[in-house]
Amino acid sequence: MMKGAADFAPWLGVFETLRVVNGVPLFAAEHRAELQRAMEALGLKSEADFELAKAGLPPLSGRWRWIVTPEETRTLFSEEESASGEPVALSVSPVRVGSCNWDARFKTLSYLTHVQAWKTAATPEVVLLNEHGHVASASRGNIFWRKGDRFFTPAHEAGCRCGVVRGFFLQQEEVQEGHFPLADLLEADEIFVTNSMKGIVDVCFFEGKARVTSHGTASLKQAYDRAVDAQLKA
Repeated sequence: MMKGAADFAPWLGVFETLRVVNGVPLFAAEHRAELQRAMEALGLKSEADFELAKAGLPPLSGRWRWIVTPEETRTLFSEEESASGEPVALSVSPVRVGSCNWDARFKTLSYLTHVQAWKTAATPEVVLLNEHGHVASASRGNIFWRKGDRFFTPAHEAGCRCGVVRGFFLQQEEVQEGHFPLADLLEADEIFVTNSMKGIVDVCFFEGKARVTSHGTASLKQAYDRAVDAQLKA
């Protein structure tokens, strides 16, 4: 049946991005849980059998996307080389996110704010603040920092996605989640970004200042690598 213009809803959809290594999708159960949370928030449903779709993956490495809209659920795989885990430079974006907005808290198809921040940045990665001037997230991941022997990260309610690697980090370390002003990040001893394709990445330069790297993340990266190896051997 032909649909009318009123049925066009480009904003209504959610997705998850999984890293695939030699045909094995990493942290699939955790990604499925995040997808379900996003679907519930937007009132979407899916009967897709992701285990069946997993069986159809080629024995290659790359990016696997799950996409759910009111009309369909589909998966897309693209072969890619492993993303670089080298330290990155970070700056502050003038683009803001709304702390209560679905497109800040979930991976929705309305992804323009984060892409705008990334595309207009002078550095490979950028930090977004919310409407209160509090740290929310990186453009393509979550953000953590260390001050002394304590770790910090924005609360979900500050306008960040929960994130699968973020969740892994929270299981490994005692981390204070909250609503933090930019000044806290500027005073950090160490900053790092997490996402599913790169894992845990150090920030080597932020707002004109070089940063310590790998001091607080060495054991975390080792734990993450062990978790990945265990999934590949399962």
